[in-house]
Amino acid sequence: MENSKTALADYRHLFNRIDEKGLTRVLELALDRQLIVKLLHICGLVRDGRDLATAAMHTLAAQLAGDCFEREVTAAQVIRTLVHTSAREIEQIGKSSPNGINSLLSDRTDAYTRECGRMTFAMLLDERETVYAPAIERLNRIPAFQPRSGVSEEEASPYLRDDPVLNGGPEDARPVEDARPTEGARPMEDARPMEDTDPALIEARRHGADLEKQNRILEDRVREMQRRIEQFREEGGAESERVALFIDVQNMWYAARQQHGIAARVDFEKLMQAAVNDRRLIRAYAYVIQTPEVDQSGFVTMLEQFSYEVKRKDLRRRSDGSAKGDWDMEMAIDMIRMAEKVDVVILASGDGDFVSLIQLLKELGPRVEVFSFPHNTARDLMETADQYHPMDASLLIDMDPAR
Repeated sequence: MENSKTALADYRHLFNRIDEKGLTRVLELALDRQLIVKLLHICGLVRDGRDLATAAMHTLAAQLAGDCFEREVTAAQVIRTLVHTSAREIEQIGKSSPNGINSLLSDRTDAYTRECGRMTFAMLLDERETVYAPAIERLNRIPAFQPRSGVSEEEASPYLRDDPVLNGGPEDARPVEDARPTEGARPMEDARPMEDTDPALIEARRHGADLEKQNRILEDRVREMQRRIEQFREEGGAESERVALFIDVQNMWYAARQQHGIAARVDFEKLMQAAVNDRRLIRAYAYVIQTPEVDQSGFVTMLEQFSYEVKRKDLRRRSDGSAKGDWDMEMAIDMIRMAEKVDVVILASGDGDFVSLIQLLKELGPRVEVFSFPHNTARDLMETADQYHPMDASLLIDMDPAR
């Protein structure tokens, strides 16, 4: 117990810099679900054999953070765990100047990776105001329950804004109907509960359960991908190559259909894994052309779940009935901007218009690799790239209904 108090005293200033909500966000970003659940068990916050497998990550982190402000033993255990898992980032931040830290952060894929979460925690522990103040601002800019979904918990569950009990307010703040019977009113025992008879409510609950199941599946896939990326980084060490991935989604879509049939769909999770391999991913862009007739919101959300930065552009229709939509210019600008920050630029497209761009990128420094379907790829694009990776059915989504 004495060691726990000593550990807590060393980092007590953290609790003067962030509140319960801020600590919740730190836990969500820096730790994975398995570790948070383990801490809840260690700190005695799981009772009656409650199953935490279906609980939202934000809910678990909030419960743990809340208890840190109530009990020192929980705070000490949580701080000790955060310090242990963020040891490398704490050492790195301690040795870096504020400008150097800004450079480190700019190299990271996005604000929602484990590495960036632990770096934010390390900055909060730093004694320099020029270091911990930006970390506080960084936390304030990250909405709760944002990781990789693009949708905040408030937007997904608007009732949280209005229910004071669910928002942590006093229970008596919830509106309570007058229990006294009015003239002509039926006795309460004659009334049947709405939730037992209302078909719309029953269907809404069933739909909600289906959505929750799908969300858990996506969360599991994202966590597994994060685990693999972190494993690659640890195995590769500081010398692992930095890569940036740029995907021409429209080109990939048409090429897959032409070679493998109209039902063929690229698996963008597998494509990222194949492209990054055991290297360090700095940023991944997906460029999407959207039309008013097709709702692509689900597809975009899926890409964001896999840590892609999605850029969308509407298809432009000309007066003669033809249509135009491409990202060539914007992709070129983004690639040139990233050239000095990475060792390898990876292009997923077979468009021969990128040949001149690849030649320029190679002059700027990084190597250039191309992923595409061979039948739909310009020959000079294959020859200009430092390395060409032909795509096949192994990078498509398995459409077999029997599986």
